[in-house]
Amino acid sequence: MDLVFNTLLDHATRLREYLKAAAEGISLGEGIERLRRLYNVAKTVEEREVLDWHLANLEFSNAGCLSELSLAHWDQDDQYEMGGDHCFLAGGNARLVHALCDGVPVLYEKTVKRIEYGEDGVSIMVEGDQVFKADMALCTVPLGVLKSGSVLFEPELPVMKLKAIDRLGFGLLNKVAMVFPHVFWDEEIDTFGCLNKDRSKRGEFFLFYSYHTVSGGAVLIALVAGEAAMEFEKVDPAVTIHRVLDILKGIYGPKGVTVPDPIQSSCTRWGGDPLCLGSYSHIRVGSSGADYDILAESVDDRLFFAGEATNRAYPATMHGALLSGLREASKIRRASESRVSDYKKYALQKSLRHINGVLDDIFMEPDLEFGRFVFVFSYITTEEQQAPGLVRITLQKHLLLPSKNHNVKGDQKDKEPVAKKIDQEVFHLYAIISREQATELMAGEDDKSRIAFLCKDLGVKLMGYDSTCDIGSSLISSILSTRKARKRLQLQKNFKIPL
Repeated sequence: MDLVFNTLLDHATRLREYLKAAAEGISLGEGIERLRRLYNVAKTVEEREVLDWHLANLEFSNAGCLSELSLAHWDQDDQYEMGGDHCFLAGGNARLVHALCDGVPVLYEKTVKRIEYGEDGVSIMVEGDQVFKADMALCTVPLGVLKSGSVLFEPELPVMKLKAIDRLGFGLLNKVAMVFPHVFWDEEIDTFGCLNKDRSKRGEFFLFYSYHTVSGGAVLIALVAGEAAMEFEKVDPAVTIHRVLDILKGIYGPKGVTVPDPIQSSCTRWGGDPLCLGSYSHIRVGSSGADYDILAESVDDRLFFAGEATNRAYPATMHGALLSGLREASKIRRASESRVSDYKKYALQKSLRHINGVLDDIFMEPDLEFGRFVFVFSYITTEEQQAPGLVRITLQKHLLLPSKNHNVKGDQKDKEPVAKKIDQEVFHLYAIISREQATELMAGEDDKSRIAFLCKDLGVKLMGYDSTCDIGSSLISSILSTRKARKRLQLQKNFKIPL
């Protein structure tokens, strides 16, 4: 039946390729059942039970009933599948979690009720009215919680993300963990299965995992998938344990093996857990792998999302969740660095705006002026000829306009210029210059010759307003400081008492 099952899956792939867009509205379960009837396979009771076991295993892999899985996209992540065997971590997965949390403060019993985000950062409200504030936040709540709306977002999440949350499936897988006084099963095997006669219960305790090699005790885990996983949560745990023991006795009793009562047991209830509301995600009819990408998108570089349901390549896996966390850590770091860079730019722009205003103010009290030239210097005493300073040259924009009479014929009219020059608003050019150079410049005959002397002979570069504020910011600050120092010296002279 292994071959029959795999052949049905191959034909299901061909069916969706044939149906194209029409496959979007068909479930994998419907497709497989149609093909089973078409090829008339699994006709006997035994064959049907074995096929149902394979189908239950498929529901276990996807944490969802086959009637919900999308025929078109249910296996979209197969192309990313990692090679190698499955393995158990000695001591359990908690060892990995503890290693990752080393040095990181973890607060428990802080149930998040509301997340507010915006330009000022993120505020997270938990039960008891406690509020946590941060620049950014990473949301890793299960998809089932996002679907329930138990965590409110303000403002509401983008419409595309809300639709993706609604479209994706979030199914159920439950487990029964039992600790026995000793290992009574074959110690050389990691797993063994069980067939169910009732199709609706095909996923009930269909597979057992042995953890005795990694847990330090005789631990056996029974899996419950598909429809059976939902019914499982309605049954009293004591009844459930009794049912599991009956199955184990049915398997090992005929072999002469006595099945002892467990010394400890636990039943999961992931569907009823308000902090989970399910186990892991799958692609439901109407959804696609693109919805995983949408869930992974950050919002305004303030709110980030991680978890298995945000990893298109490895959904429904522990390593998928881990990789998504690393992905978001990288994104948060980039966003943080960008925000720091933006703040530095803002601070620089703010500083430049301040300097812009100061530049206009310092020329209100010039140290020297002649013609179109105004000077301010950074000096304490007038003897400092090499003291640096700034010069502002006032110029006028001119516009050439056609003469009103340039089309009129006649001897006198033809001699008139075809255009006339109109003075427009003034503008300023600036340069960094020393007091000594300013003295040399003052000896020029007129402003035109002075500008030529400034640029050609002295080699001074003229600048616009913004460039002067940028390049000359430190000089502007120095001019302000020395000007204050000169005023203090002058005050001291004025108030000096003669002997």
